[in-house]
Amino acid sequence: MKTKDKLLDYFHSQSEEIIDKWLGMREVDQFSIFDANASTEVEEKLKQESGSFIRFMTGTIADKNEELPLELLDWSNTIAKERVNDGTSIDKVLDQFHRFRSLYFHYLKTWLMENEDMNQEDRFDMIETYHSIFDDVIKTFVISYKTHYENRLKDQMGLINELSSPIIPLSETIAILPIVGDIDTMRAKFIIEHTLEECVNKEIQHLVVDLSAVPIIDTMVAQKIFELMNTLTLVGVHPLITGIRPAIAQTAVQLGIPLGDLNIHSTLIHALKNLGYIIKESH
Repeated sequence: MKTKDKLLDYFHSQSEEIIDKWLGMREVDQFSIFDANASTEVEEKLKQESGSFIRFMTGTIADKNEELPLELLDWSNTIAKERVNDGTSIDKVLDQFHRFRSLYFHYLKTWLMENEDMNQEDRFDMIETYHSIFDDVIKTFVISYKTHYENRLKDQMGLINELSSPIIPLSETIAILPIVGDIDTMRAKFIIEHTLEECVNKEIQHLVVDLSAVPIIDTMVAQKIFELMNTLTLVGVHPLITGIRPAIAQTAVQLGIPLGDLNIHSTLIHALKNLGYIIKESH
């Protein structure tokens, strides 16, 4: 039997034992997919993933590949995406890579010692290939994990921005945009784009922009906010602005923004009354 076939047969027969030993190393960690108390479903998932890795890695070593083959590249990218989705931190995954690497290598050494007919150079080449490919797997995983994590974070930030800058309809043509919290340049850009899109889609004619919950605005952000007022006018929306704090007003004056051209009200109630709403005060 050829050396390649011997190696493939050996790891095929030992695969289940390797995986069981690896799973037996797990510790209790409810914030990781590698939790020792994980469900049977999760355990089966880990068995499938690690089984595929053993098969792909053994085939790569047997073929004496010097570069990461496509199946291991795809495996690394898939695992990275899965670990981001299931919320397992990268340091915990790398710790499992380290454990599995040592475990697999233990079996590889056992196989090499049992096959005495192999010359020394082939043995060293096989060991070198194993470590080189494993390094590439980890490198690919780290890069892919970082990409998926950043994309997920970007999506979450977009959702947070959307939830923190809601267009609240009061009628078919009137809505309120309450802005809460600090505003940086990136958030200001999102507010402008989101507000224009929502106003056009919902056919809003009057939009009350309430800044009473915004503690402070720097000069660049102030300029963006007041640009929003002008842009709304261009798309047929009549903006009203309320809750301008003294600090924000001073910033606007320093920028030379003509506040007299804006429909400004001291409070949200005054703005709504201006639009024809009758506010009943409770006694």
